[in-house]
Amino acid sequence: MLSIQGILKKASGEAVSDGNYTLTFRLYENPDTGQPVWEEEQMNVEVISGIYSTVLGNIEPLDVEFDTTYFLGVTVGSTEMKPRVQLTSAPYALALIGSSNKFPSSGLVQADALTVKDGVLASVGAPGNNGTNNNGYAFNGMNGDKDSGLFSTALGQVSLYVNNEKMMTASPDSVAMRSDLRFNNDANINYNGLDDWRLVEADYFQTDAEGWQMYSTGNDGGDEWIGWQNGTPAGAAIVTGSATAFQGSYIRPNDNNQVLKKFFNLANVGDYTFIKAKFKYHFIDTWGFTTHDEGFAGFATAANGTGLRIGWLNMGYEMDFNGKLGTPDWQSVNDYSGGVNNSDYSENVEITGFKNGTGFWLFIGSALDQPTSDESYGVGMIEIWVK
Repeated sequence: MLSIQGILKKASGEAVSDGNYTLTFRLYENPDTGQPVWEEEQMNVEVISGIYSTVLGNIEPLDVEFDTTYFLGVTVGSTEMKPRVQLTSAPYALALIGSSNKFPSSGLVQADALTVKDGVLASVGAPGNNGTNNNGYAFNGMNGDKDSGLFSTALGQVSLYVNNEKMMTASPDSVAMRSDLRFNNDANINYNGLDDWRLVEADYFQTDAEGWQMYSTGNDGGDEWIGWQNGTPAGAAIVTGSATAFQGSYIRPNDNNQVLKKFFNLANVGDYTFIKAKFKYHFIDTWGFTTHDEGFAGFATAANGTGLRIGWLNMGYEMDFNGKLGTPDWQSVNDYSGGVNNSDYSENVEITGFKNGTGFWLFIGSALDQPTSDESYGVGMIEIWVK
């Protein structure tokens, strides 16, 4: 709204009689001609000694942009007084007029809603600590964080800064991250409309068994997959440091009648259709391929082996074209060091399957005919992936 005062005079120059008058106010862009850009009629405007005072915008919203000079026309009855009066600026609003259009005040300029007609241009360059360079589009937070925002540091390049640190840079050819790209485990990675595998859990056994348990049937020996039907754990798996640093730590059972199992709950990892388990299987001590020593792994829906599906099986030997035993898949017995609880050989294993519910059991075991003092197995570097 706009507060305004004026004087009503007769043609003789005398003030009009005291009383209430109906006045019509119009704003024009031209001092003499043209159609009004705004108008309103006010009834019962009090006039004393020819002087009136009122507020424009009380009746009709004063929605003109005030981006040019306006002239006020005042009509009494049916006659508009002449000349039209040019609206002028208050002294402290003069900074908005001219070629620079700068705000001289050091305070904040605030608006409930702001529309920029032709866009906003910012200075190029890095923000500087706490925004000392006054460049780019920064965010002034509760702690004066003026160096977090969007900045252009070179031609054809825009960068995202956080606390004066460049986190991401985009150019017409590429998008580069500061160091690493991190997603929550329920975030999909999509290439050309297809989801890619994403890592949702990893057990590297740096300090403990990561929830892996041993399950036993209580039977000794026998060339069979022992312990996979038992749903009662016999205790946490044993964590062992590998003899070779590059292999990392791994877990193993107390004896060869035990199967290692763990349930992976994937209820909070978002949408996925396929699951994948990747791990390193360790052949410990004197495995023999002629005795059909075997390692296996698979998915199951319950700890007692319900719905068990074998995803990997290593029988330790290959068959030749005549159906006879050939070269072992892994190293022969003569190449093993035979050191107790040392990983003599390891194989990277990967098994995949379709989603079944919100999680699954992963079984990893062996079928060995000798006690752990002669041969055993271990598992390390276990990763669970989905897509």
